[in-house]
Order: sequence, then structure tokens, then C-alpha cells
Amino acid sequence: MSGHDRRFDDAAAAYLLHALEPAEAEAFERHLETCGTCRAEVEDLRVAADALPASPVQLVPPPELKDRIMAVVNAEAELLAAAGPRADEVAPRRRRIAVLRPGWWSLRPGLALAGAVAVLALGALAGILGSGAMRGDGARTVVAQTAPAGSKVEMIVRSDGHSTLVAKRLPSPGSGRVYQVWLLHGKTPRPTNALFETRSDGSASVDVPGSMQHVDAVLVTSEPSGGSRTPSRGPILRIVPA
Repeated sequence: MSGHDRRFDDAAAAYLLHALEPAEAEAFERHLETCGTCRAEVEDLRVAADALPASPVQLVPPPELKDRIMAVVNAEAELLAAAGPRADEVAPRRRRIAVLRPGWWSLRPGLALAGAVAVLALGALAGILGSGAMRGDGARTVVAQTAPAGSKVEMIVRSDGHSTLVAKRLPSPGSGRVYQVWLLHGKTPRPTNALFETRSDGSASVDVPGSMQHVDAVLVTSEPSGGSRTPSRGPILRIVPA
């Protein structure tokens, strides 16, 4: 079994946020099979990554944000390069906080920037979660009562008319099809414009509009691309939000 490859020191956060290029993601997944260090880091960051879709405030970043990040990245790369080839031999905890090293930046500048942004985002969210701020908005998490075997599906129910469905290891809806969310009132499923597909690893998240106060169940079906007015197939997911 091979050990840790330092080329992947800062890839975990970008991988969890799907910020890696397909080839880079595949290489990192192969690396995870033999590296306990990176597997542990992925698990440490997964809680924060899974909570990102449930973040209650969506902000548009200012145009100058990228310039500021690039300035920090370039400054750190130049500083480490000037310090010599042994500058990156630091303690494990320090190495985990550092975003980039000279070799990594020169080899993969796009991935380095993705890793920087991902680490900053997950770090900020982890701080929010640790302080309990997200628990004060009245949101609650409900686990799906019916779901495909091996999958994990939850719904973060809020009182502001926008809830979030988060799924792991969900099968694909099929070629030319999408998943559609329905709100069941009594025996009548009402369509929503919440349509989504799964990522390559089966993960997915979607905003579900509408109050859950009088909803008997939230259903998800596989429908033709663009959605349907009435369900064309039986539901694969059922969540009782109450």
C-alpha cells in the first residue's frame, strides 16, 4: 500500500465541493484508496461540505474577490519560493492550514485556486456550525422514510418557504430524464419547479420552494427532461416534513 502523495495535500476541500476537473477528481479518488491521511481529511471536512446547500444566506461575491484571492495565492507562492526548497517542511497541522506550496501552484494553478477557495469556504462554514448560528433559524433535518437502497437522503425544512433536499449515493434518473420534487396534499401531488440530476458520485442537492406547513409528504420521481404536470412514474423518495 502506498503512502501519502503530497501533490494532493490541498485537494480534499476542492474534491468535496466538486471543484476539481474530472481527471483530477479521478486521480484523487484513486489516491484515496491507498492514503489514510487524505481519507481522514475528507471525512473531517465532509460535515461542512454537506451543510453548504443548507446555508440560509446566499450572497453574490464581489467582482474583486478573485483578484484578492489571487493576490494572496501569488504572494504566498513567491514567499515560499524565496524561502528555498525546504520551506514547506512544516508540522502536519501547519501543513493542513497552508493553502499552497510552490510546486503545487506551478503545476496546477487552477486546482490551487479551487483548493484555496474551497478551504476558505469550508473553514468559514465550519466556524458557523461550531458556533451554533445555523441552529437558530428554526430549521430542522428530516430523513427520508423511503429511498433507494444504499442512498442517504435528508431534507432541511425551514419556515421561510425554501427547504433543501440533500442526497448521497442516489442513482441516476436515467438518460434524458431528471428528478422532480412534488408536494403531496392529501392524495394530490402538486408539481414544483425543483428539478435536479445527480453528480457522478450520486450526490445532489436542490432548493424546494413552498411552505411545508400543510404538506403531507415530499415525493421525488424520475420525469422527462423539463419536468411533468403529473407524475409519470412512482416516487423513489418520500419524506414526511412534519
